[in-house]
Amino acid sequence: MSRTSPYHPEPAEVVVRGGKPLMVQVKKRRLRVKEIVNIWRIDEEWWRKLISRLYFLLELEGGVRCTVFRDLENGGWYRQNWV
Repeated sequence: MSRTSPYHPEPAEVVVRGGKPLMVQVKKRRLRVKEIVNIWRIDEEWWRKLISRLYFLLELEGGVRCTVFRDLENGGWYRQNWV
C-alpha cells in the first residue's frame, strides 16, 4: 500500500482541550469542530506491533466530516481517510 493510499493515516494538526479535538487543520485551513459524532478506542496487536488509538469521527464547520485519532503510544494526532 502506498503512502498516498486513502487508508494510510496522515499526521494532523489538531487543537485539543480536555483531550478532545476543537480544531483540525484541513488543506491549510483550521476548521472548528461543530460536533463529535462518535468516539471509539482500538487496542490490538497488528503485525506484532501494539496499536492503541483513540478515534474521533468529527463534523467540522462547513459540513466537512473527518476521522482523526490520537496514537496513545506516541501521543501524535493523525487523520484517517476512509473510502
